[in-house]
Amino acid sequence: MSQVYEQKCPRCGAAMRFDAETGKLICDYCDNIVDIEAEDQKQETVYKDDEIKGFDFKKLTDQASRPDTENLPVYICVSCGAEVIASPVQTATACPYCGNNIVLTDKVSGMLRPDKVIPFHISSKELPAAVKRFYKDKKLLPKDFFSESKMGNVTGVYIPFWVFNGKFSGDLDYFAEKVTTTRRGDYLYSTEDHYVLVRRAQIAFDNIPVDAGEKIDNALMDSLEPFNLEEAKPFDMGYLAGFTAERFDEKKSTMSDRARKRMLNTARDMIASRAGGGYSNVRYQSGYLNADIDASYMLFPVYLFDIKYGNKNYNFAVNGQTGKVVGRLPDSKNARVSYFYKWFGIVAGILIALSILKYFLGW
Repeated sequence: MSQVYEQKCPRCGAAMRFDAETGKLICDYCDNIVDIEAEDQKQETVYKDDEIKGFDFKKLTDQASRPDTENLPVYICVSCGAEVIASPVQTATACPYCGNNIVLTDKVSGMLRPDKVIPFHISSKELPAAVKRFYKDKKLLPKDFFSESKMGNVTGVYIPFWVFNGKFSGDLDYFAEKVTTTRRGDYLYSTEDHYVLVRRAQIAFDNIPVDAGEKIDNALMDSLEPFNLEEAKPFDMGYLAGFTAERFDEKKSTMSDRARKRMLNTARDMIASRAGGGYSNVRYQSGYLNADIDASYMLFPVYLFDIKYGNKNYNFAVNGQTGKVVGRLPDSKNARVSYFYKWFGIVAGILIALSILKYFLGW
């Protein structure tokens, strides 16, 4: 049975939203402010579909099974009674009719409930300034980019991540060489000694994030790091109010293999760099590392939007905690040519100056 959740204002009953600047829930109707962690002040309401009176559930069933809905889950907005269709991985959204913020509780309950969430710290009002800082000193931007470009609609999304901790222990064998050179009169003598090295290692990794969304671009999420996990809060649906959120569609078991390989390769490199101290050459022979890996399910804050310039849209993402901006920028052919000739002129001037000095100083 589909369920929806609202964070109601205890003063006026209106829906509240999470405010990134204050880190609190705010009611835009009566300006009431509520601390999310103050449980005694919260008025959380979860509605089941069959608790909404006067709704035609046969109509809901018929519409949900139509081909144009692609059998997507259908939820009912408590405030206006409208039908809200959500994708299988969407966990929070807004009613397209009344703008009410709702959380789809069946997707954040039980085994699907996140362990922690990093709340948005950067507000959407700060994004234009963050993007301008990103533009700064970008030499190849077209001259009219600042005056002609336009920022599209901004979407604040909580992206699902598996955050791994791992411990590796075991023995690794290396073949090592040590070459020593001595001089005897006019001759140099080299001596090679060969060794078998056995290195026992224990290495721990903490807080290795791996995005858990299949449709999320891994390179984009990697470029938004780092996130400060010390600011992560125990999961509360109040943090999702006013934002979009998605749940994982990449299982922990699948991501564990990816995380294990990443940590294992790093562990071997670290051990090899330390194993060969004092030797001329070290080669890995054999060995094993036992792995003990576990992960927490967390939500990270990300803003997504487009910058429109000319006839193209350029995709951008912003770390909702730190304000770090990543994205693709247009460049101008004229700017590239001008930039090339500028540096060509500088290099040519330096070479000419060195030639003159060489001539007069007799280098």
